[in-house]
Amino acid sequence: MQCHLLLLVFSLGILVKYSQADCNICSSESNVACVSENQYQNCTANAIPTGTVYTCPNNTYCSAMPEKCTANEAFASCNDCKKCDGVVPFACTSPTTFALCNAVNEITSYEFSCLTGEVCLSQIGNPCVASVNGTGASCSYYAVVDDLCTQKASTGRYPHPNDSSCLKYVYCFRKGSSWSGNIWQCPSSKPYFNATTSSCVATKPATCA
Repeated sequence: MQCHLLLLVFSLGILVKYSQADCNICSSESNVACVSENQYQNCTANAIPTGTVYTCPNNTYCSAMPEKCTANEAFASCNDCKKCDGVVPFACTSPTTFALCNAVNEITSYEFSCLTGEVCLSQIGNPCVASVNGTGASCSYYAVVDDLCTQKASTGRYPHPNDSSCLKYVYCFRKGSSWSGNIWQCPSSKPYFNATTSSCVATKPATCA
């Protein structure tokens, strides 16, 4: 009986881990990427999140499971931001910043920034890793995007604040009484976003990595 119980607990742990997708990473099961706890984007054939940001219905959570959204918070993805787990000595505080954790698993007040082209990933020992097409950070990009659009307070296209490769851009728009934004991928024929012209171009701008 005890052996069966231990097996059940172990199996549940595997299921939870399997069902929790990394933030901004495409799931092979659902072909979407969770971009916040309750939002997701469809993925391209190259496993890049792109296009419209969809919201899970009825207070459900985005997960790596085939049905995309679940009512079980234990399976929620994109929820590692600003959390100290007692194992890794730091916590990501945004897509490109992190802070150390103290002895009682609280985040310290001083933040460190990753290098250009890197993102913070909380699941490994080194907080900053090279970004792949602007994806892979433990924290949601959309808090950063909405902050950008609130600052701009104008409809239009702007450089993605966390994509130094210039493969993506942010389209800002007014949503009710507030500003919001979507992240878009430039097409393969014109893969780079030019901040000066606010358009996708074929030649990489000198300011891009």
